Amino acid sequence: MSVQRVTVYIPTRNRSSLLRRAVESALAQSHDDIEIIVVDDASEDDTPQVMRELMAANNTAKTLSFIRLERPSGACAARNAAIEAATGRFITGLDDDDYFLPDRVRRLLDAFEPNRHAFVFCGYIRETVRAGGKASRAAVRLTDQARFPSLLQRNNVGNQVLTLTERFRALGGFDVALPAWQDYDMWIRLVRAYGEGQGIRGVTYVHTVDPGVPGISGSHERVSHAFEVFRSKHREYDDERLLSCLRLSKAYYGINALRSSDLLNILSLGRPRLVASSLYFYLKNKFQSY
Repeated sequence: MSVQRVTVYIPTRNRSSLLRRAVESALAQSHDDIEIIVVDDASEDDTPQVMRELMAANNTAKTLSFIRLERPSGACAARNAAIEAATGRFITGLDDDDYFLPDRVRRLLDAFEPNRHAFVFCGYIRETVRAGGKASRAAVRLTDQARFPSLLQRNNVGNQVLTLTERFRALGGFDVALPAWQDYDMWIRLVRAYGEGQGIRGVTYVHTVDPGVPGISGSHERVSHAFEVFRSKHREYDDERLLSCLRLSKAYYGINALRSSDLLNILSLGRPRLVASSLYFYLKNKFQSY
């Protein structure tokens, strides 16, 4: 095993046109010692054909492989299949509707010190698709450290990290019982087991938001169920202040607004951004209906 090899896992289902862009962005990374594992969660479109074409056309130093699940099993199961098959010492993820900027893997790898960090993460560009296919872009910079208790108050990591493959395996992979917030749950478990996560400067990832592409944010039932599972998994949410923060995370999806008690709890934490967000959703609850 190469000491510098990075595995990039890409779970996918029925998004072959977007998948091509994601894979090509991984192949275009400035760091060469990369294996890319695409796990198809029983797609019903032409994903297998697209992957055959991409693998045949790959003329880079990177390896590209394809695993197909015969029955729909969910994104967590797809990620875990890639984690099990990974040969890289390091690992990071990419969603099939997102894409990497060229230096992402190299910059994460250069910053990662396994003896000091549970993982490393970086900012991203939020690309929102508007009517007519036009997109607006906004940079989301994530340079803070991810540590307790601030990580329990909000996910300041985003949806991807780079860490040691053995750490994902030691923690049993992503939790298939969670219908949402699987990444957030993993970051909390990594920090609990291995210490703080480290953010680095800049943006290296493009996260796309397209109302025409179904996602977790469109499923209130899935997020509501995830809230209950999440709360039961992490004992720290017995603290009413932290539980109010979790309700704030739920409110981001437009599912429920905050109560006055939640607002007061979050105010007591003295986190300006959290206070601003909680005040917004509290007022929305008072003057609008969801």
